[in-house]
This record gives sequence, structure tokens and C-alpha cells, in this order.
Amino acid sequence: MTEPTELPKDPEAAPEASARPDRNRRRLLQGGLGAAPFLTLLSRPVLANTQCFAPSGFISMPTSQHGPGIACAGRTPGYWKQEQHFSSWPMPYFPTKVPGHGGHEATKFVSIFSPSPYAPKTTLLDVLSMDGGPPDDVARHIVATLLNVAAGLAPVLTVPEVMGIWREYILSGGGGSGYFEPTAGVRWYHAEIVDYLVSTMPL
Repeated sequence: MTEPTELPKDPEAAPEASARPDRNRRRLLQGGLGAAPFLTLLSRPVLANTQCFAPSGFISMPTSQHGPGIACAGRTPGYWKQEQHFSSWPMPYFPTKVPGHGGHEATKFVSIFSPSPYAPKTTLLDVLSMDGGPPDDVARHIVATLLNVAAGLAPVLTVPEVMGIWREYILSGGGGSGYFEPTAGVRWYHAEIVDYLVSTMPL
């Protein structure tokens, strides 16, 4: 009886084929070139929710990238106005008055942001609780941004820069007509200012 004829085998092809799965697995686990696209695809959506930019970088972000942004973990006005989070307020800002030795006054809005459209006794906490349109929408988000920056949660800005955004906005008209220029020739009115400030507070 004639034995079935086998096709000739390439002595080098078989080891290569059998070794390929193991080699690819090793490259993935060791973080080699084969693993890089896989890790990048996984990480981008996560980072996209926490990246924030300085005002000038935020302008060009939708159409081009000038390097990666900086991770932000800012909190919203709704977070900072809740009593259970008062202990998280960074010094030297205080939500309420604490009487007696070692106590303090609640921080007034006008002591940080000037000029102010509010009564002199209006506190930062009062402004966080406002729910109106301009200038209240800008004011409550600017207060939250101040606290985020002071707490190290929005490192793309400094406290003087936050104060400057408000000052330019209110001096240029406040309300619906005021604006802030993140770069020469570009004007952000209240809606754009709020959009930018919100981008630094993903939590």
C-alpha cells in the first residue's frame, strides 16, 4: 500500500509560525513596540476627560494639538458650596465665619475679585450659590476655579490669572457685554469664559 505523499516542509517556516504567538505575547507584556498602539488606544479616552489647558492652548485645542495638556481634577461650584466639603477649602479662603479665638471671617468676594457687582458683604460661598445668568454664571465658576487653583487641582492657572480673567471681564462691561481676551484679537464672552472654566473642573 502506497503511503500518502506529504508536501515538503520549509524547515525554517514552521519554527517561525509556531514561535510567533509566544513572541508577540512577550512583546506585549514587556511593553515593546507591539504593545505601544494598544496602550495608547486604551489610555486616550481616559486622559481626555482630565486634560486641561491654559486659555491660549484651549483656543487651538479642537483643531490642533500643541503637546499634551495637564491633568486637572477641579471641582464644580456645586461641590464647593456643599457643607460637607467646607473642610476642603484651601487656605486662606473660608466659606463661613468661625467666631472666637483662632476663628476667621468668611471670605468676601470683593476681597479677591475687584471690581465687584455685589454688595460688600457678599461672600465667596454666597456667589457659589447664585444660579443666575451673567455675571453670576461667570462669578460662581470663577470662585470655583479660584478654589481649584489654590488647592492644586487646576495647575494650568495661577490665582493672579484667575483674578485677571474676572477683572478683564467685569471692566470690559460685565453682564452680557463683558469679555476676556485669552490672546490678542480673540474675545470670550460669558458663555465662552464659563466653557473654559468648566473644562478645568471635570469632577
